[in-house]
Amino acid sequence: MDAGAWRVLLAGLAFAVPHVLLGFPPLRPRLAAMLGEQRFVAVFALLAAIGLAALALALARSGGGGAVPWGALPAAARGVLVLLAVAGLALAFAALRAYPRTPSALFRSRLSPPRGIEKVSRHGFFVGFGAFAFAHALLAREAAPALAFGILGAVCATGALFQDRKLRARHGEAWLDYARQTSVLPGLALAQGRTRLRADDRLAAALVRAAVATAVVAALHPLWALADGAAFVALLALGGLAVSIRRFRGAADAGASINRRPPGPPAPAPSAPAAGPPGP
Repeated sequence: MDAGAWRVLLAGLAFAVPHVLLGFPPLRPRLAAMLGEQRFVAVFALLAAIGLAALALALARSGGGGAVPWGALPAAARGVLVLLAVAGLALAFAALRAYPRTPSALFRSRLSPPRGIEKVSRHGFFVGFGAFAFAHALLAREAAPALAFGILGAVCATGALFQDRKLRARHGEAWLDYARQTSVLPGLALAQGRTRLRADDRLAAALVRAAVATAVVAALHPLWALADGAAFVALLALGGLAVSIRRFRGAADAGASINRRPPGPPAPAPSAPAAGPPGP
């Protein structure tokens, strides 16, 4: 590894370490209670966006970072990794669309039975994007993009673990019942008979939409692969910034709504004490 690769490693750790620490179960609930859930997510996303922007800049200036030992993988192995990356991205897209009804969704206070892509994996985005990232780390022929995508994959793996711990603490026995019907590893719960697909899961339609989105991303590969993948990481940074702005606005709107509430009726004046015999 040359100096460019070391800069990418340091930038990647500057993104990953705060991201992991802020999601760590003992710390996250305290910060969310102190800031409010919307502001916590806004700060979390803003720090992620800053870290990803630094990683994109380091990638763009890395010059590749030197060759990796596995750069001469056989064509068959590279083909398998390409398929893994495509399948992972499709799973991530399908899970992202289903996010609002999943247990991980912001302000989701109760659990619903698993449905659709949740029956494939309860953490489809983390697993799918993690597979996509790890596959790209192994497909990379130079150290800088291999490090960047490897760090993104590691953050996804940690995120899935922390989500399970957070949701178990939030929902208790209901979460254990949900977890028994699902799996992190795609398809495991289905293969073991712990859940079954039904017509109203509409999984086929979800996978078709995800496949179309994946095909669009694949067609644009020459663009987001520019500068050793810096363009792709910069796009992730913009996504984090958009989430942060949305959550800050949500928190501000919620505060303004509370301030606009009309005051309640005045409390009645205390009545005079009834006359009675003097005390001793």
